[in-house]
Amino acid sequence: MRSKRLLFLSIVLLAAAAVCIFVLLYFRFNPAGTQVDENEKIYSRYYAMICDDRNSSFWQRVYQGMTEAAENSDCYVEFLGADLNSELSTQELMDIAISSMVDGIMVLGNEREDMTALIDKATDRGIPVVTMYTDNADSKRCSFVGVSAYSIGKEYGRQILNAVTERDRLAGEDVKRDNKVTVLFDNSNLLYDHNLIISGIGDVLSHEGEGMVFLTDSVAVDDVSPFSVEESIRDIFMQEEIPDILVCLSELDTTCAYQALIDHNLVGSVYILGYHDSEKILNAINRNVVYSTLAVDTAEMGRHCLEALDEYIESGNTNQYFSTDVTMIDRNNVSAYLIKEDGDEKKD
Repeated sequence: MRSKRLLFLSIVLLAAAAVCIFVLLYFRFNPAGTQVDENEKIYSRYYAMICDDRNSSFWQRVYQGMTEAAENSDCYVEFLGADLNSELSTQELMDIAISSMVDGIMVLGNEREDMTALIDKATDRGIPVVTMYTDNADSKRCSFVGVSAYSIGKEYGRQILNAVTERDRLAGEDVKRDNKVTVLFDNSNLLYDHNLIISGIGDVLSHEGEGMVFLTDSVAVDDVSPFSVEESIRDIFMQEEIPDILVCLSELDTTCAYQALIDHNLVGSVYILGYHDSEKILNAINRNVVYSTLAVDTAEMGRHCLEALDEYIESGNTNQYFSTDVTMIDRNNVSAYLIKEDGDEKKD
């Protein structure tokens, strides 16, 4: 009975892969639809964007940045797997893109050996690959578009100092006490990024936090599902000693952290430094639940990915690394971002 179930599941997965390949090939040669008229544009290049969390507003915005840049380029960008009911892995989507012989791939990188093999496989078949946000340095990828982990750490370090200074001022505390800082890391994040972020935080705290004592540690979050993330963060608030500052390095960690803060009645006791500028996070800053958040210029990231592929295909060379800007948002400037968010919704 079990073998029949496994056979059935295998057939379903193969059928889903076949449908994906058909759709990709269809849009490759006729991306505008079944009816082609003289006013519709036929593209000479077809690119695939691949990441693991396709419902994230972060990756939706990166994709939007790509499509806006593609308006001035002779290419069509597909957010691979975004319209599928089945949840295919990044590796499975890479296989589909390679089998479909797309002209270029932009993928959320990682240092796993299977990802290295897939990137090399695509490159060997003449498909250039750009890794975005996190890299796979050992692969044959043509370029990496990301952010400096050390710079991110320094930005968080400055925000930690601001938060502690504000807390002591509001409490009227003259005696400096130990400050516990906990940095959340998803299991899927790269270890060297963890070390660089911690290093950036530590350098700022040691050089600019004169007279302050900081106890910094990191906690790995089980990011298998949103529920597991919630459980991991709630466990932190159930401990005898809770952190004074909680640094979140993903959109999901941030939203789960501030919800847990509300549920445990700890607003004002724990300062959350978040990641990404989704509407929920911006509103949480506006309500003084989240202290600040770090926003990556997603439009710039998407544009750099597209430019890297275009340049490589046209000239055979491109920059090995494109750096994306980041901005820290707090109560002093959040209103401007909320206005922008409302304006973007009205456009849509």
